[in-house]
Amino acid sequence: MATNKKAAKKTPAAAQSKAKGKSKAKSTFAGPVDLGPDHWVWGEGDEIGAGNLMTPDSILAALEQVKKGEIIDLSHDVAMGNPSIPPIQLPYVMTLSSTSANSERMIRNGFGAENGIGFYLERIEMTTHVSTHIDALGHATIHAELYGGIPAPVGADDFGLCHAGIEKAPPFIARGVIIDVAGYKKSKFLKPGYAITPADLEGALKRQKVSIEKGSIVIIHTGWGHKFWSYPVTYAHGYPGIGLDASKWLAAHEVVAVGADNMALEVFPCEDPKVIFPVHQHLITRQGIYIIENVKTDEIVERKLWQSTIVILPTKFRGATGSPVRIIALL
Repeated sequence: MATNKKAAKKTPAAAQSKAKGKSKAKSTFAGPVDLGPDHWVWGEGDEIGAGNLMTPDSILAALEQVKKGEIIDLSHDVAMGNPSIPPIQLPYVMTLSSTSANSERMIRNGFGAENGIGFYLERIEMTTHVSTHIDALGHATIHAELYGGIPAPVGADDFGLCHAGIEKAPPFIARGVIIDVAGYKKSKFLKPGYAITPADLEGALKRQKVSIEKGSIVIIHTGWGHKFWSYPVTYAHGYPGIGLDASKWLAAHEVVAVGADNMALEVFPCEDPKVIFPVHQHLITRQGIYIIENVKTDEIVERKLWQSTIVILPTKFRGATGSPVRIIALL
C-alpha cells in the first residue's frame, strides 16, 4: 500500500529544508495552547502521515468485514449554494462553456459533420474545500511550519503546495467507526458552539458497544448536517464539533482520519477566542491525521450502522490543499 519507508526518496521540500540546516525532528513552536507533541515518526520527507497505518493486511482486514455488498453514500452533492465561508472559502460556481447548439454548429462548420453531434461542457470555479471533502496534510500551519516541520516558504509557492499536497494522500480503505454523539446526548443535534469532549466520545462508543482500532477512520455525528445543510448561512457560521482535548484523545487511538457532519470538524466558535482552529493544527500539522468535513451521516446513523468499511478516493489535484471526495461505507 502507501507505506513510506525511512529510506524512501526525499521530497524536494525535505531536501531543500535539509540543505538549509533546518531538517527537524521536533517542532520548536511553543504558543498559548498545548497542541500536543509532534508525531513525525515515518521518516524525513514523509508526506502521507497517518496514511502509513494502512497496510495490505489492514486493508484486507477491512474488506473482510464486507458481507452484504451494500453501499451507503456519505457524501453531499457538489452544487452551487453549498455552504461556504467567503472570502477564505469562496462559493462553488459552475457554468456551461459549451452547449449542444453552439458545439454542433462549430463541429459542423469546422469539420463538416452532418450527424448533428453536439456536446455540453462546463467551467467550474471553486476551492477544493467544497461540499464533502478531505484536507491535505499541507493545509494547516503552525507559525509558518507545515506537517513534518517544513518551513512555509519551502512547502508552498504561489501555485500550490510543494509538500504534502492532496496528490500525496493515499486511497483510503479502512475500518470505519461512526460515533453518534448527538444520540448519546439525547438530542437530534448538538447546539452551536458545543465542544465535544473525550468523555462524550467514550460514552457514545460505550452506548454503541463499539471500539476504535488502530488505523480506523472515525466519523462523528453531531446532527448539525441533517438539521442545517439546507440552510448554508446557519450551517457555516457557528456549529458543534470536537474540542482540542477530543482531538488528542482520537490521535492517541492512532486513527487515520477523522470526519464529521459539520463545516470544519472542530467546534466553532472555538473554545478559546484567541486560539483559532487548534484541532486542525493538532491533527493535521502535529499528527499527520486527515480531516474530513461535511460528511453526510443521516442514513448510516438512522440505521445504527456503527461499523463499516470506509472508502475515500481523493482526486489528485497536484499541489492542492484538499479535494472533494465521494465517501462510501461498504457493508
